Amino acid sequence: MLKFQRRQRLVRRIICCMLDRVIAEAQQAGRLDRQCDSSYDVTFPEIDVEDNQQLASSVNALVTALVTARQQGWLSDETAMRLLFKFAGEEIDVHTELERIKASSEK
Repeated sequence: MLKFQRRQRLVRRIICCMLDRVIAEAQQAGRLDRQCDSSYDVTFPEIDVEDNQQLASSVNALVTALVTARQQGWLSDETAMRLLFKFAGEEIDVHTELERIKASSEK
């Protein structure tokens, strides 16, 4: 939930920067009066718990499918990890993660 909220704040800042620039350029070019109200508000829909439940259900189905595919020999651990992290929207070096897994299992 916090990750989604952070992303919303980031996207809000990006949109505000773009809008501020467009307004400034329009005022500078004379296409928009400098005295006009240039305030705005960028709002996003609330992050719904139900959305998170659907996401959790989807992740569960994906993990189950990846485990089955791995057991059938249809894909490697590395490919399964890549697919899982891609679905989660995370950029993780799979080789580094595999080394960490190996190191933690040796302890």
